[in-house]
Amino acid sequence: MRVALVLLVGVAVVCSACGESATSNGSPGTSSSARGTGKLDPAVAMPKGFPSDFPIYPGARLTQASQVTNNGQTTWGVQWETLDGVDAVQGFYVKKLNEGDWTITYNGSSGGNFSAIFSRKSNQKDAGILAVELESDVTRITLAFGENG
Repeated sequence: MRVALVLLVGVAVVCSACGESATSNGSPGTSSSARGTGKLDPAVAMPKGFPSDFPIYPGARLTQASQVTNNGQTTWGVQWETLDGVDAVQGFYVKKLNEGDWTITYNGSSGGNFSAIFSRKSNQKDAGILAVELESDVTRITLAFGENG
């Protein structure tokens, strides 16, 4: 329960930092598979200790990053941006989060957006939420991930 609460807080922090709702829909008339023409936000540095085995979409730019450690658990809230469509990003994460030490416990699509809940096979307490959405011709990949130390 505490992991889920921390993860939800992490998503809220990331989304409030970017000034957008986690449930916002893509631009009207924009295909989720088309390559966007929007402008990516400036890049930021990856937080210290972010899991090196977490799959990052190729060419995506890290634009938001935060890290909180409390009671032996570290939670990261991060956001990447890409001009690739939601469908391409979704395909990447459905594949990569079902390989190695990762497993998807839920995934779904709605309104051109994608979300997934995932965890480590080796430690189910290491879990996260991933959301992929198109807005202003930019695909945003938002992640909240908690890891027990």
